[in-house]
Amino acid sequence: MMNVIESVLIALGLFPGIELADSMAKSKTLTIMVIVGLVLFGGFVLFLFHMAGKQ
Repeated sequence: MMNVIESVLIALGLFPGIELADSMAKSKTLTIMVIVGLVLFGGFVLFLFHMAGKQ
């Protein structure tokens, strides 16, 4: 599971290093917050593309 999250963060340029992965491995709350944040950010980007397509 962590490899997928790390890959997404690296692809988005949001991966500051091993420190985040270590912190996420120790904290379920941080892992959930990062996943929710990525989902919300992705949804917002899709919403913007949708709205731009209506112009």
